[in-house]
Amino acid sequence: MNRNKIGVSILVLATLLIGMVLMPAVSAQEEKNYSVTVEEAFKHANANMISFIAADAPGFENWTGASVDPKPVELYDINGQKLFYQFSVYKEKKLIGTIDIYANKTLGNSFNDITFDPETYKVAEAMKKSKEIAKNEYPDGEIKSTKMVVYSYPSIGAMTVIKDKVTGVKHRIFVDAYTLKEVEDKPATETEPGVWSMYEMKLENGVEENLKEWEKSDQFTKSIEQAAANKGVNINAAVTEENIEKLSGDATITPKSTSVTLGVPLRGQEDPYWCGPACIQMISLYYGYPTPTQNSIYYYFPFDPDEEPSSGLAANDVIIWAEDKWGKTGTYTNTCTTTGVTTEINNNRPFYSLTIDHFRVCQGYLIQNGYYYMYINDPMPVGSNGTPKIERIGSGTERKRVYIH
Repeated sequence: MNRNKIGVSILVLATLLIGMVLMPAVSAQEEKNYSVTVEEAFKHANANMISFIAADAPGFENWTGASVDPKPVELYDINGQKLFYQFSVYKEKKLIGTIDIYANKTLGNSFNDITFDPETYKVAEAMKKSKEIAKNEYPDGEIKSTKMVVYSYPSIGAMTVIKDKVTGVKHRIFVDAYTLKEVEDKPATETEPGVWSMYEMKLENGVEENLKEWEKSDQFTKSIEQAAANKGVNINAAVTEENIEKLSGDATITPKSTSVTLGVPLRGQEDPYWCGPACIQMISLYYGYPTPTQNSIYYYFPFDPDEEPSSGLAANDVIIWAEDKWGKTGTYTNTCTTTGVTTEINNNRPFYSLTIDHFRVCQGYLIQNGYYYMYINDPMPVGSNGTPKIERIGSGTERKRVYIH
């Protein structure tokens, strides 16, 4: 081989080696760039809140004077990836809401939901109990991490990962942040509680499409921020009446919006398995029908009344109830469209909105900024009066519906 060929070969080899060294670093940098910073998420939370307040959207009538705490709770997915930044909203030092902003751009539009008058959950107690159970069940194990997670949306809890020092097997211990009860690490089903990955479900739309959706939400945030700045308003400060007056005439901040809410009474579930009965109560009260207790609704179906509840109602059960008790027809669908929401609500028909293993009631909608939102009556958390929220349609949390005609 001549010297020129040797030189070329060495050059090619060197180039390949440099490429091998740089590729992981480049890949890691690209992956890192998909993370949303706390500062970015804070701006997105404020922009959405400002837009809703300025438009006088239902539920935000008394939010003037509110401010977002810039230090959110970081909520993870059960796969270990950061899922939400949950920002608290205060007015006169009272907690009046929370805003969930996605922590990764690959998950799509940054906004998931706003909860009104939320019940506070027990972070320290849940994390402590999760660790205690892990050490008791695996005394020779090594705790690798303990995080607050969304283990079965909207349920929040602590997850401790512990590694068996002998086998190397990792185990997960979940403790609900409201009830402080252990949650079995098994896949959730329609009637059986468990855990499921919201992160992986969000990726069903495809990373490329999700990145486009995140970019749209980022542009929306920047447009709100700029329009406010042009009027001398800092969107990251408390929302005063004076500032709202300044912003109310700006079409970017207060675009035309359409909303309908039906005023369905809110009820909280009295047992971890009774989200279905609580939602039946809500719709029954709305129509003015006799409304039994959650206990009697639950045991109307073939459960043993001498045993503790061990599973929830299925979608078919609420259809049976509608036929037997209300003389109405129930229709099940896993096609969760915006048209379905507006059609039902415009015809004064609240409906059941289901996640993988949880019933809620949709009782209204809002169309604003090119997005569609549902007003949800959520019977969670257990033992509460229930939780009203506004949730973006198409966020990936809703898996099926039952319409009642």
